[in-house]
Amino acid sequence: MGQTDFETIAAKLRGALGSPAELHRVSPLNWCHSPLEVLLATVLTQATNDTNALRAWRNFTARFPEPEMALEVPPEELAEVIRPAGLAAQRAAAIRSILEGVRERFGRFSLDDLADDPAAAWQFLTGLPGVGPKTAACVMLFGMGQPIFPVDTHIHRVAGRLGWAAPSLDPGKMQRLLSEQVPVPLQAELHILLLNLGRRYCRPHQPACASCPLQADCPAAKNFT
Repeated sequence: MGQTDFETIAAKLRGALGSPAELHRVSPLNWCHSPLEVLLATVLTQATNDTNALRAWRNFTARFPEPEMALEVPPEELAEVIRPAGLAAQRAAAIRSILEGVRERFGRFSLDDLADDPAAAWQFLTGLPGVGPKTAACVMLFGMGQPIFPVDTHIHRVAGRLGWAAPSLDPGKMQRLLSEQVPVPLQAELHILLLNLGRRYCRPHQPACASCPLQADCPAAKNFT
């Protein structure tokens, strides 16, 4: 798929779903001020919805104005703070391990040293507990402005149905493929748009193909209508 096609897709989605900036306001990633904050917020988004993740992130930042302050309280207290996101004990352990790993590597609580080195950022981030390819990519894209296209379960499903990649392709491999195909200036907004398309229309079961703004572009639509 060429660049013009991606731009057309983005334009159709903006017309149907609204501004990516406005859509992103419900995500905790929109309310972060550093790559480290984006990393911690993304951990809270895993396997939950934006409403719960945003509540947990607001609790976190209110209780811990500086992320490293989360290490100053018992794990149980941190878990209680982020409980709205679910899996509180598991996420609390991951957040503590991440903060300790960042301090050990950089001697401070910051990922700024990785901002201009995508290869180093990827290697370090994916080596942290609870950080998979999608989470690492979100930090690199939304926290560091690096060229990469995060693929979550929604985007994996949408891209497979649109024929951009084989539906059976491993999410990590699909992420690498789409990172090469999606034009860099479109990566952030198209990620947001496709994520919302997957939630509203291109659902796993009984997708709303008849009203989907990309029905005419989707070879899989005939399988559901």
